Amino acid sequence: MPEPLPIFDAHLHPEGLSDQDLESMRFFGVERALVVAHHFPEPTSKAVLRHFDDVVERQLPRLEKVGIRAYAALGVHPRCIPRRGLSEVLSALPDYFQGGRVVALGETGLHAGGEEEEEAFLEQLALARSLKLRVVVHTPLADKERHTRRILILLRQSGVLPSRVLVDHATARTVRTILEVGHWAGLTLHPEALAAERAVALVRKLGSERLVLNSDAGDGAGDILGLARVANLLSKARLSERVVRRVARDNAARFFQVGT
Repeated sequence: MPEPLPIFDAHLHPEGLSDQDLESMRFFGVERALVVAHHFPEPTSKAVLRHFDDVVERQLPRLEKVGIRAYAALGVHPRCIPRRGLSEVLSALPDYFQGGRVVALGETGLHAGGEEEEEAFLEQLALARSLKLRVVVHTPLADKERHTRRILILLRQSGVLPSRVLVDHATARTVRTILEVGHWAGLTLHPEALAAERAVALVRKLGSERLVLNSDAGDGAGDILGLARVANLLSKARLSERVVRRVARDNAARFFQVGT
């Protein structure tokens, strides 16, 4: 059996996965992963901070235990905005960025849209700008094109450098616009997002520059082998080894500044 291609999963929620799932991902090539702060019912400021602690203190070690080098992105998901106490969460965030394991702010962005989500998004972007952080931005499944356009407007208004922003869950209809304004684009191999064959077609069409692959596994009905499948299909698509390695691993490492 040939060695699996090395993979960096740039969006993972291991709290929704078993240890056996994580072992399977490692066996099929996932060498590094970014654990991204998630959403949950009835968020309070204290619950959000407990979630951040769980990501850093429990989920990163779980991945390390199975041989996956793990990093984190912490931020307030648009579906997880506390009714009170957002400022408390944002004032606590800078301390998490000490030590090199929390490498980005996220995921933030818009989900349903509206004033509350936009204000929380802009406040987090202001923090990212002041601390010179990378940002992982959520785009929703529903009405994705409209929400992505609004997100890009808010990003431009925020003053955050486009090169420090990864706009995630891009599709064939949104990825080109995201790349054209200078952002990085996340392609999510997920049953509700993007099929492996479609991802390969996008890489063939667009090239590998600023494209990052991820699974979003752990959030609902995911596919823990989706990235391994797309890496295999990329290799079979007569793309160069350099292109395959860039989208499967190296681009994520470059964006999050954790070496290649």
